[in-house]
Amino acid sequence: MAHDHHDHVHGADASGYFVEQLLTVLVCGLFGFAAVQLYRTGMLDKTLAPQFHLWVLVGGIVVLGLVVVRAVAVWREAGELQAAEAACAADHQHGPECDHGHDHGPRGHDHHDHDHDDHDHDDHDHDDHGHSHDLSWVFARMLVLVFPVLLFFLGLPDKTFSQEAQLNMVGKETEVGGLRAVAAKGGNVFRFNDLNDAAFDPAKRESLEGQSATLEGRFKRLADKQFTLFRLKMTCCASDTVPLKARVIVPQALTGFKDFDWVRVQGRIQFAAVPGGRPGAETYIPVIVVDDIKDVKQAPALNEYEP
Repeated sequence: MAHDHHDHVHGADASGYFVEQLLTVLVCGLFGFAAVQLYRTGMLDKTLAPQFHLWVLVGGIVVLGLVVVRAVAVWREAGELQAAEAACAADHQHGPECDHGHDHGPRGHDHHDHDHDDHDHDDHDHDDHGHSHDLSWVFARMLVLVFPVLLFFLGLPDKTFSQEAQLNMVGKETEVGGLRAVAAKGGNVFRFNDLNDAAFDPAKRESLEGQSATLEGRFKRLADKQFTLFRLKMTCCASDTVPLKARVIVPQALTGFKDFDWVRVQGRIQFAAVPGGRPGAETYIPVIVVDDIKDVKQAPALNEYEP
């Protein structure tokens, strides 16, 4: 005979089972809702790389779909159990004529002498069927599971790395010099990632040198005529965030800017060897050489992370 949960869930145990199921459905539903809201409100920008955002949305929708399916199944199961208990109660109202599988005939069979060796209810353990309805453990487990959802409803995370943390990421730098003259070429708006990748490729360095470039990022002063421009790059999640940066050299002392301002610069691309490197194994950094101080301007705020 097929195993039916209703055959083994009665009274308080049934209540514990359905409480566990409903709490599980509720917590899973909150996870799905939070995933969809994280995508919809843009909060994922602060914690996860853009290429994973769609997967979070799809996962949240799938979880919500499964929650609906399971909620319907639990509702039907509760209805079937209620119907079974009602039928059993009706049978008990029939008196001695109700056949419960015991012989109440003239042989004087004593109900209390009924042999339970074949099916000992005292020895029946619900754990044999994989059902554990200890509510204290259920509530403790749900409290742990719901913690990430509580963070979402508290609006966390509500911001990216602090100004101090980002400036520390950029680190201490020294001035560069010894740039050679290069012919100016046509250019366009560049991404930090493109310039940083080219710094490690001799062919790309050669092709980009001299091109006119416009670059936007955060400002970090290095000297009167040099500063670092940077943005952040997130490969997977916030924990692997690194700065993408370029050195900017201006023709005269620069004033009117403070660390962490958003700045737009226009100049010519060059690459300079980092001071202190081993001969033949130099590390290069991208440099923007500005010809006119007016080409350094305040810029509107952008996303901290470069797309």
